[in-house]
Parts: sequence; structure tokens; C-alpha cells
Amino acid sequence: MAVRGKPPEQPGRASSSFLENVRALSLAVLVALLIRAFLFETFHIPSGSMIPTLLVGDHLWVTKFSFGVRLPFTGTLIFGGGMPERGDIVVFRAPDDPSIDMIKRVIGLPGDTIEVRREGVLVNGEVLERIPEGVFEYSDHQRGAAVVAKRFEEQTPGGTAYTILQRSDRGVRPRQRTWTVPDEHYFMMGDNRDNSFDSRFWQQSFVPAHYVKGRAQRVYWSWLVESGPHPDRGFLLGLVHTLYRAVTFQIEEIRWDRIGRSVSGSAD
Repeated sequence: MAVRGKPPEQPGRASSSFLENVRALSLAVLVALLIRAFLFETFHIPSGSMIPTLLVGDHLWVTKFSFGVRLPFTGTLIFGGGMPERGDIVVFRAPDDPSIDMIKRVIGLPGDTIEVRREGVLVNGEVLERIPEGVFEYSDHQRGAAVVAKRFEEQTPGGTAYTILQRSDRGVRPRQRTWTVPDEHYFMMGDNRDNSFDSRFWQQSFVPAHYVKGRAQRVYWSWLVESGPHPDRGFLLGLVHTLYRAVTFQIEEIRWDRIGRSVSGSAD
């Protein structure tokens, strides 16, 4: 009995299948880029400036449409245009170097007068209420040291509550003490008040509205894969380095309890 083999595939059919795969892959990449450009973006916490709310190694979802949809690169508003509120945690381009993304908490809105004193922060002459909550201990992985700081619940005039740290009553000394926020700009501060490079210290103290990329929402993953000082490798090299540490079993800690946690409200 003769055995029939599989008929040879026609060259045209193979070429058509290849082109269909390329089109499908291209469409998937385009959709992913559109989602990243207009809807959601991820952000990795590289430093301790937002401790205890955000820890080094937290990975966040950021909603880019929270304050309106803007064109990538130019920041031109297409539609929408909600404003950040006091107490929001937002991701934005750094005023002194727009090539760098940063994450801080909104303290001052357009038109506000911000004053930093030893006893706390004043917004339009009103002291942000602080409720002492004992102390908070953490490891400063960049400096390789243990830190003990005072913990407070701070409240905005609108009633938004969140957690901050301050290592001493004296605190750090900013280059000035009072700021008036211009129109379409914002004043930012980190929750770890004595370990945050923010509006108090930048050359350009205020973040333009079109520099704001979105509101931080939830932690979708949290692990610590490196301690001690390390270079800024950028997104792709940082991802490769992280994967390398993972597959070589060099992960120092996976924080399962932080996965899915909202960044709003007081820290645990």
C-alpha cells in the first residue's frame, strides 16, 4: 500500500501566514503602546523618599487618564483635564531634568502659599495637622544603614490623611522657607520628609501641570532584589538586571502582603 506524504506547502501560503503573524504582532505592540501612552503605566520605586507609604522595590500601576489624556512627549492635553488634589501621589517628569520620572505627594495646588517650619508644613497659613504614631524603623538600602524615624499621620485641610516620617524635630533645611505656587503648577514633597529630594530643594520648585503623568493607584508587585548603592541603569537594563538576579536566586525579599495594596490613605 502506498503511503501518501503531506503535500508540500505552497510558497504563497507560507508567505501569507508569515505576514499575518507579523500583522498580529504589530497590532499587539501598537495596542500595548497606546495603553501605555494614554491609559496605564507602571512605575518602580527606586529610593526611600516615600517610605513608609511606598517601599524600595514596589511596582505600581499609574493611571495616566486621571488628569486628562495628553499626547506623549509634548504633554498637549487632548481631552479631559482633572486636577490633582492635595494628598494625591503622582508620577511626573522632574522639573530640573524632564528625562527623569519621579513620584511624590501633592502638597501645594496652584495659588497656594506653602511654608515649611520646624513644627511642620503650613498651607495658606494653616498647619497641616500631625498626629504622633510612635516610631518607624527601616533599612536604608542605598546607604546600608538602619533608620529610626518618628511616624505621624498628616492631614490636609480637605481631610486627606496619610503617613509621613521625620527623623528629628529640626529636620532638613531647605534653601528657602516659603513658596507661592504659580498657576498650572504643583508643589511636591516626599513622605519620608528628611530623606526626599523634592520641591523644597529643586532649582525649579514647581511641577508644571503638563509634566504630571498620572496618579499612582496600587502596588502590583513588590520585591527587593538589590541592596546598597547602585547605578541608574534605565528601564530596560534595570529589567534585565532584575530578571538576572531572580533566575540566579539572588532575590532578597518578596513582599507578598503588599501585592494589590492601594497607595491611598495611611500606611500600615
